[in-house]
Amino acid sequence: MPTPVSASSSCEQGSLAPLGIGLAMVSLAAVLAILASGSLYLTERRLTGVAESAALSVLLEADGNLSQDLFLMANSYLGKLPLRGLHQVTLIEASSPDLKTVRVRLCSVWRPIFENYMFSEIGRVCSEGLARRGR
Repeated sequence: MPTPVSASSSCEQGSLAPLGIGLAMVSLAAVLAILASGSLYLTERRLTGVAESAALSVLLEADGNLSQDLFLMANSYLGKLPLRGLHQVTLIEASSPDLKTVRVRLCSVWRPIFENYMFSEIGRVCSEGLARRGR
């Protein structure tokens, strides 16, 4: 009488190790992507805060006369700030399109958290801050 052969012993041989290694690699890539996007978001929010504070400072320093050199005022304000966490901040524009609103545009270099990561690229993040004079 022949011995019964189970289906699992004859057809399904192999190891789960490649599947586990693949899952670990995909999980690690997902964690690195989430950390990099979080770092980019925080850099953009930080730069927006600096741009808005510069716009408010220029608006207060101009004291209602927004036809003067706003770029120089914004540049002097940015020179006084400790820009922690931001690299190579550049003032792109400081203007008043309608003589009531001050627009300040800044750009900064963004570096990923893991600079040795093979897909990490240094990018440029730009942001804008607006301040409007009341009545």
